[in-house]
Amino acid sequence: MEFRSKKKLPRLAEGQEEDNGTCWIWIALASEHRLILAVVVGPRTQHSAHQLVHRTAHVLCGQLPLFVSDGLDSYGVALLDCYHVNVSYPPTGKRGRPRAPEKQPNPDLRYAQVVKKRERGRVVSVTKRIVYGDDSTIASKDITTSLVERLNLTLRRENSTLQRKKLSFAKDEAELKAHLALQVAYYHFVRPHLSLRERLAESAAESKVFRRWQKRTPAMSAKITDHVWSLRDLLTFRPYITSTN
Repeated sequence: MEFRSKKKLPRLAEGQEEDNGTCWIWIALASEHRLILAVVVGPRTQHSAHQLVHRTAHVLCGQLPLFVSDGLDSYGVALLDCYHVNVSYPPTGKRGRPRAPEKQPNPDLRYAQVVKKRERGRVVSVTKRIVYGDDSTIASKDITTSLVERLNLTLRRENSTLQRKKLSFAKDEAELKAHLALQVAYYHFVRPHLSLRERLAESAAESKVFRRWQKRTPAMSAKITDHVWSLRDLLTFRPYITSTN
């Protein structure tokens, strides 16, 4: 699971939040299926990080994969708030206020960060650190945010309002969210992902010489659907109405 916010800013001091009216795109990506689990449009604050993590937890339905993010501390705070156990301390019999219960990370929670150090706008070093978990449960090769970084480029190329230093900036937050919702649906169901393709069996390859690969979308990889949708299928699909209770 990779977390990423669209832009990079200097790390904020502890307890400090930034809300200057700028909207950020917060994304949670399931690396195995290239599936976007949650998207939050909001300022670079702790509240936005909490929204992203809690929406992701709702989709995961109790599963605890490896979480990886950049060096923003807000993710670790939000993960601890979502996946924790309360540890109570017995009374000591001494005078004074008793020790309050303390939040401890879930023993199964694994979270690591990719921290990039920049000087004069250039990356000079990249370090990996484990926040929750240990070396025995988290392999160094699994600590990476390359896939979600590549997803950011895909979103920028297909949505001009997300491009940097352009005149086509987003002027309305509601319209930006609607645009992103359509873009994410298109990415999941209509746009085949090259890294998810599967080689066809020899018999199928012989009958169709020019088709040796089966195209797959993130939704197909996650077994949400069994075929690549057309744009017409997506726009005319009638979602099922389910209870929210």
